Amino acid sequence: MSYGELWTVLGNWRKEFSSGDFARTFYSPDPNKVLHDMAKKGMIERVSTGRYRVRSASEYVFSKYDAGKAYDFLRKAKLPYALTNVDAVYAWTRGGYNIDRFFGFYPVHVRVAKDDLSEWRKMFAERGWKSVLSGENPRETLFGLFFILYPEEERIRAEKVGSLRVDPLGDTVKFCKDNIYAFEPALEMLDEEYHLKLGAKYRETKTNVLA
Repeated sequence: MSYGELWTVLGNWRKEFSSGDFARTFYSPDPNKVLHDMAKKGMIERVSTGRYRVRSASEYVFSKYDAGKAYDFLRKAKLPYALTNVDAVYAWTRGGYNIDRFFGFYPVHVRVAKDDLSEWRKMFAERGWKSVLSGENPRETLFGLFFILYPEEERIRAEKVGSLRVDPLGDTVKFCKDNIYAFEPALEMLDEEYHLKLGAKYRETKTNVLA
């Protein structure tokens, strides 16, 4: 029986149980390892010493694909990188503009040094995150949280936005202009936030407003 099948069984057995309950009910050569592995995968949650709670499908999905964990990881990363593409826009607009992403499909776009590529992919894999190269045809359907990597031969140019390293503001503005149909609202936000004098006007002017 796979862990996924066992998770379904546990959900229909008890919502909360002890390690002793589990060992007495399910035959296993190492029940503690099974519980440890399932907790690590996010299928169950350790609520106290020797007691576990079965997570619902929605809890499991949200915990597994929480984009905040990806950004927290990048904040602590020692290797050089820069958020790029829609992630640069997301960062520079202080989270105000995020397009074509939701918890079930959340690519994170990152520039990395080509020499560091294997190390990045190893770190992502250790955390259960998939990664693909920009322009690469994936070998499987990608969903949830994953990384799109943009290898760079030269030094990674980046500016700090909060505690994240991001494409320079000028590069981000150019990206928005090059993709104007999707990012014109972001240009206006950037114009207002950083006084760039771009003259970007996307929002409709309100008229005939009643007092």
